[in-house]
Amino acid sequence: MAEKIKAPLIEAIFEIRWGRKDQNSFEYSNNEQSLFPGQISAHASNEGFTEVESFNFGPAPSGALIPQRITHRFRVRPNAWPCIQLGLGIFTVNQVEQGYSWSGFKNSISKGLRVFKNSKPESFLKPSKSVTLVLRYNDAFFPSEEGLTNKEYVEKHFNIDASLSESFISDRRIIDDATDISFRVSMRTSDPEGSISVSIFSAVIGGNPGLIMETIVESDTRSFSIDNFSLDKVVDWCEEAHYFQKHAFETLIKPSAYKL
Repeated sequence: MAEKIKAPLIEAIFEIRWGRKDQNSFEYSNNEQSLFPGQISAHASNEGFTEVESFNFGPAPSGALIPQRITHRFRVRPNAWPCIQLGLGIFTVNQVEQGYSWSGFKNSISKGLRVFKNSKPESFLKPSKSVTLVLRYNDAFFPSEEGLTNKEYVEKHFNIDASLSESFISDRRIIDDATDISFRVSMRTSDPEGSISVSIFSAVIGGNPGLIMETIVESDTRSFSIDNFSLDKVVDWCEEAHYFQKHAFETLIKPSAYKL
């Protein structure tokens, strides 16, 4: 009998980010804040994303919009996935587990890229115009379904050793096992050029306690710019990033976590 796969995916997200000057500051143009959303909306509609949702979080203390927070969402119909999202300094394509396949998600990314490119961002963004590409996967796991603690689940199903020393855990002042987990590692990468980070942390997922594994592949800030924004080059980067994501999933998570 063929194996059944219990897909742990919560959401896959492709992101374009821009406008960061340094660790704590951003820079955007007035036209980008006032006119660019209208351009994105018009071209999203041309790709079939006619349903528009707006979010008003209020301005930052300076009176400007808060950087890299989603303010607009575009769907083919209400509550449909995938969706396209826009905020000041961020553009995303999102897909949840239901209906996900890499080929389908890549096609949605291509549609989103056409929306972004046809909106002529070079006419609105600040002169620096460098962008960072991000491919992000969030996967969920529920240790309580197996009667395990988060720590026991990671030890059983993950190829990760981030345990504390027995001499620390056995101290009489510690009264129970680790109840929450928060683990992150980041590394530079050469193919695609940039970085990968893997985080595992305790979370409440749909009202239930669980674990989230977030894997992020991020491009080097020097690799892409608005002035020379090639759709084919970005899609090629996504393909490389996806297979790196796949490698991380298959090597860090044992099949016992998702095969029934």
